[in-house]
Amino acid sequence: MQEKQKHNEKIVEQFSKQAVSFTKIQGHYDSVDTLIKMSEVSKQDRVLDMACGTGIMACGFAKIAKEVIGLDITQEMLKQAHKKQNEENLTNIHFEIGDVEALPYDDESFDIVVTRYSFHHFLDVKKVFEEMIRVCKKGGKVMVVDVALEKQFEKVFNEMERLRDPSHTKALSKKEFENLFADARLSEHKISSYEVEVELEEQLNASFPHEGDKNKIQEIFKKDVNADTLGTNTHVKNGKIYFSYPISIFMAKRDNV
Repeated sequence: MQEKQKHNEKIVEQFSKQAVSFTKIQGHYDSVDTLIKMSEVSKQDRVLDMACGTGIMACGFAKIAKEVIGLDITQEMLKQAHKKQNEENLTNIHFEIGDVEALPYDDESFDIVVTRYSFHHFLDVKKVFEEMIRVCKKGGKVMVVDVALEKQFEKVFNEMERLRDPSHTKALSKKEFENLFADARLSEHKISSYEVEVELEEQLNASFPHEGDKNKIQEIFKKDVNADTLGTNTHVKNGKIYFSYPISIFMAKRDNV
């Protein structure tokens, strides 16, 4: 419990700082329409956007769904989410503070349970995934969108991300996600993927690494331009270093059992 509390405090500290800059990174808006289309959300659906951050996904779903609940642990992120909701004049979203390992909702409360760019922050991914299934209605859908690595890139990529964002725990491999979704209660699996390209300095300016670690990250990427140890297609364009986060979409239907 003490480890979880310390980790949650680390997440809140990091994303309280990142809240405003998070909304300005174009990559965070990429592929939202693709995810919504893949989910086949309807105007009758109730959606949970878990670890919703600044509400980018929640607002996208709310333009179609009957109701969207956005849950996050960081109040500053939810302030930005409320701002976006108001800017888009969406009245069918409710943002709430909550714990992903103990979702404050009854069994089978939602038609779609989705989370994006969050699993690499969780200490107990199995517990979180179990909660997602629990609150999903039978016949509903569970969707996880996150970095999913090939095994050979895991060690170096995770070391880099922990330097960039101290609240990072571990980006799962594709195999680890597939094992999670192999749950007997799930069927009709769908998998897709895309990349989110970012410019290194823009990403670092929106991040809050510990003192001295920014230089370490820059050196890692300079070496990776020719080495390809991160699995991020690191390259130079117009004199600047760019790289791409390899994102996978995992979705399945909760069976009527």
